[in-house]
Amino acid sequence: MAPRQEGAGAPREGLAAMYLLEVLSGPLDGTTWPFEREITIGRDYALADACLSLDRYVSRQHARLQIDGSAIRLTDLRSRNGTRLGGQPVVGDVPLPVGEPFVVGRTLLRVTRA
Repeated sequence: MAPRQEGAGAPREGLAAMYLLEVLSGPLDGTTWPFEREITIGRDYALADACLSLDRYVSRQHARLQIDGSAIRLTDLRSRNGTRLGGQPVVGDVPLPVGEPFVVGRTLLRVTRA
């Protein structure tokens, strides 16, 4: 039997799977942030793990992604310009399928498995 490989593509036993938050379009196109359980998106480096400082339509603390078991939850944090998924405003927290694009301010993002 081949040894189990650990690395970016294989989650380590006992730990949450790694995910990547990726900018698909916007001022920071191509930028990624790895996360395991939760990541906050915003414009303020002091408040956000994923800082979109060049998008003036992003609030200081705009949205949050949380891993809930095998699902991802997207929550708008009462941002001024809202968060959109599938063209609809995010109200409360909603399920976010892996790979599904969503908009924060004027920046298009998606989450993939690392």
